[in-house]
Amino acid sequence: MENAMKIEAELTPGQAQALLANLREQYRISLNELWYDDQYRLIPDGMRHGSILANCPVMAAQKRLIGALSLSLKAVK
Repeated sequence: MENAMKIEAELTPGQAQALLANLREQYRISLNELWYDDQYRLIPDGMRHGSILANCPVMAAQKRLIGALSLSLKAVK
């Protein structure tokens, strides 16, 4: 990833779980809104999610952060 940034944060497990739940809900809402948007409606289902992520950097960042938080929470347990 060109010019990638690394971000570190210390969170309690409760904070991490709350943030993860919030990110998942925001991601779900955004994906539902864009899934049937005219811009993506004609893209085949198998390619639509990737197209949305390619055009929506916020959602791409949310997806990466969801993955990182999930992995960190699993490591703590």
